[in-house]
Amino acid sequence: MRNFKSWLNKKLTTISLAMGNVEKAAIGQNIEQAEATTNQERRNTQGTLMDSLKHGEVTQEVKEFRWRIYKILKEIEGYKTDIVGYTEDGMPMTKTIRVDKKRSLTKVNVDKFDSYSLEMVVDNSEIVINTNDTIYNDTMKLFDDVKINKNTSGETMSATHGEIKSDEYSMMNKQEVPIKIYREIIPKFELEKYVKKLNIRSINEKDKLLEFYVSLYPDEYNRKTRLFISDIKKAIENPRSSSILEITGVNFITYKTLGVEDFLEYEYKINSFDKIVVFNGHYVIKFIGEVVINGNNILEEHRVNELDIKYKNKEKKKQ
Repeated sequence: MRNFKSWLNKKLTTISLAMGNVEKAAIGQNIEQAEATTNQERRNTQGTLMDSLKHGEVTQEVKEFRWRIYKILKEIEGYKTDIVGYTEDGMPMTKTIRVDKKRSLTKVNVDKFDSYSLEMVVDNSEIVINTNDTIYNDTMKLFDDVKINKNTSGETMSATHGEIKSDEYSMMNKQEVPIKIYREIIPKFELEKYVKKLNIRSINEKDKLLEFYVSLYPDEYNRKTRLFISDIKKAIENPRSSSILEITGVNFITYKTLGVEDFLEYEYKINSFDKIVVFNGHYVIKFIGEVVINGNNILEEHRVNELDIKYKNKEKKKQ
């Protein structure tokens, strides 16, 4: 399933870090790093859950732990907690309610150039990397000796362990976005890197209108956006002049996507370019797509039936 499973594991682990403080490499199962580490040292903790997670070993215990995390994520999906007041001691009082993702679509403004109903809204925010990914990469230069930074009084203020250029960090930190676009040729600009969100509007059960929202305004920190916007303007006048529009398919996995549940995979075959319109501060680039994958639950492949039976029978975990 291409790179989407590994992407999903990274996405899920980002959430699980808040619950279990488990590094992304653990759930991501970095096998190459695991083999290198295993050959270098003998582990006193071998056979434990944390050891297996750290070294990318997919044991039965790891499978059950992963499935528990996924079950928790599914249970908390769709709930929203707000602060409704404070106690006399100043402690916040909260209220948790279930959010209807379908109803939230009614608050989304769509252009009037098409009358098709809105099915979902996909957020295309960049996937944030964790500390380990920042440190252990080819662009980060680690110092042999830590640089101690002191103030004028000689007091230690901070320690610098390495450095990375701002443009290299920017490139590294913006490698992945949720929306994946397929194409047969290498374009001048990759549309998915500039898209803010994707609206899916239903023409019928089989055909969908895919609307890619791109900001009208260039990013002052990314000079390429000016050239990209210039190319979009040319495409409005003559669609055949731009390689941006030459795409064959779109794939994404839902996460905090308006209108549908999380962790569902969708894929569309692009049948034709439709048009580009200006709406609400964005260029909206529209394509007619055909459903290929319609909401497959990615988590099902990680289901541990034996664990589900234990939960059903309320069996206690063995010590």
